[in-house]
Amino acid sequence: MSTMLKTRRRKPNRIYLPLFLFALALVFQSVLVRAEAELKHRIQGETATPQPPLVPVDLRWGPQLFVDDFLIAEQEGLSKTTHSPTRYEGNPILGHEQGTTQPYVTVVRDPETQKFRMWYNRDIGKESCVAYAESEDGKNWTIPNLGIHGEANKLFPISSPFQNGYGVSVLDEGLEACDPNRRFKCVWWGQEKEWPEGDPGLRVAFSPDGLHWTKYEGNPVLPDFSELPYFDVDDIRKAYGIGDITDVYWDEFRNRYGVMLKTPAIPSDGYEGGPKARTYIRRLVSTSISNDFVNWLRPWRVILPEEDEGLLEFYGVGGPIARGSLLIGFVRMLHDDLPADPGGEAEGIGYAVLATSRDGIRWERHDDIFLDRAENSDAWDHAMTWIGCCLDVGDEMYIYYGGYKRGHKIEAKTERQLGLATMPLDRFVSRDAEGKGSLRTVQCYLRDGKEKALTLNADASKGSIRVQLRDNRGEVIDGFSFEDCEPITRDGLHIPVRWKSKSLDDLFATTLHLEFEMENASLYGFDVTDR
Repeated sequence: MSTMLKTRRRKPNRIYLPLFLFALALVFQSVLVRAEAELKHRIQGETATPQPPLVPVDLRWGPQLFVDDFLIAEQEGLSKTTHSPTRYEGNPILGHEQGTTQPYVTVVRDPETQKFRMWYNRDIGKESCVAYAESEDGKNWTIPNLGIHGEANKLFPISSPFQNGYGVSVLDEGLEACDPNRRFKCVWWGQEKEWPEGDPGLRVAFSPDGLHWTKYEGNPVLPDFSELPYFDVDDIRKAYGIGDITDVYWDEFRNRYGVMLKTPAIPSDGYEGGPKARTYIRRLVSTSISNDFVNWLRPWRVILPEEDEGLLEFYGVGGPIARGSLLIGFVRMLHDDLPADPGGEAEGIGYAVLATSRDGIRWERHDDIFLDRAENSDAWDHAMTWIGCCLDVGDEMYIYYGGYKRGHKIEAKTERQLGLATMPLDRFVSRDAEGKGSLRTVQCYLRDGKEKALTLNADASKGSIRVQLRDNRGEVIDGFSFEDCEPITRDGLHIPVRWKSKSLDDLFATTLHLEFEMENASLYGFDVTDR
C-alpha cells in the first residue's frame, strides 16, 4: 500500500445558467480552488525529501553494522540471524507501586557521576506526569523524594483538566550542550486548552538538570489533527496529525533531531479497523525531523502493515539510536485481536521488532521478533514487551522496556511494569557462515589510516575469518590479501585485523572494498578505531 496521501477533488457538475449566474459560479469555483490550495499548503507545511545513502561509506563514522543490507555489495553462503536480548533476572526493575502505568521510559548515564537516570510516564488520566528514578548500576533503582511536583519523584504534569498526557521521551545533550539551560529536552503528547480552542499535539520542555523543567511557550510544536472533533472523519488533515506516543532521538551523523510518532489511519486508506483503535482505525507510525527541537517538518508515514498481516498495528518506534550512519529503532507491534494464551480472551499482545534507516526519512521494518513476550502465563511481561530505550554500557547494551501481564487494556494501574534486557554491544544481527561463506562491502572511504586499526565484532571461535582489501578498480591492494591476513579464530567485540607486513598506516585517502572470507563464523560488523 502506498504511503503517499492523495487529496480527492470532486469534479463540478455541469450546469446551465443565465450568463451572469454562470459567471458568478465560475468566480465562486475559483475562490474555492484558491482556498483549498491555501489550506493544503498550510496543513502540509514543509516535508522531507528522501536522500540516497552516502557511498562511498566514510569509515570515520562507525561502527559499521550488518543490521540491514546496505553495506553488502555481494555475499555468498551466508544466512542472517536476529539476536534477542536476555532478560534481567531481577525484573521488573520498577513496579506498579511506582506508578509505571505506561511503557514509555528513557534511561541515560550521567557523564560526570556515571549514575543511571530514568524518566518515565507515571500514573494515568488527569494525574499523568513525568517521573524520575536513579540507579548506580542500571538494575537496582531508587525513587528520590524531590518535592518538585507533589509527592516523591514527580517532576511536572503532562495532563490537563481537558486531556490526559502520554508518550514521555527525554534527551540529554551532555556537558557540551550548546545551551546549558536546554541541555535536557523532553517531548510528550498532551492538550492544555478546552474545546473548541483545544490544542492537542506534540509538546516540548527544557531543563538544565533534568529535574526542573520549563514548558515551551509555543506548544504544541506539531498539531494533532486526529483529535479535532469538528473535522470530517476522512479529512486528510487527520492523517498528518501526530498521536499520543512519541519517541525522540538525536541523529549525530546528520546533526538533527528526529521523532517517531503514533499516527492514525483514515477511511480512504482502506484499512479494516483495529478492535480497540476507535477513530484511529489502525495505529500507524509517522516521523518528523528538526534542526532546533521546536520547528518540525510535517510528519510523514514510515511504518505500515502489509495486506497479509491481519489487523497488525503499531505503537510507535521506541528508543531510536544512531550507530554510525545507521539508525536503529524498536517497533512496538500490536495485535489487539489476539489472546495472550491460546483459547483465551482476545485482549491483545505486543512485542518488539527492529526498524532501520539510512537517512532518517525512510524506515524499514524487519520481520524477525527482537524482544518477544514471556512464555510463562504468570510472567509480568507475558502479554506485551514494548521497548522504550536502548543505551550502550561498556561492552553491553541495556534495553529498557514496558511489560504487560494479561493484555493491552487490562488493569493499567497494577499490571504494567518496567524491565531490563541486555545483550553484547551492537550484536543485533549477524551474517553467518555454516561452512564456507564470503561477503564484499560496498565502496568505502578511508581518509587517513595512520594510527588506526580495523576491528571486527565477530564470533569465529568455531572457525575463522580473514579480511582482504580491494581498491576501486577491484584489484587486491598489495599486502592486504587473504593470504596476508592472520586468521581470526576467536569471539570478540573489537577483534583487531592484522596483515603480515602492512597496516592501515600504509593507506591514505583510499577508496576500497572490504572482503570477508568466513568459515563456521558469525560477523556482526566492523569499525576503524584509534590503535
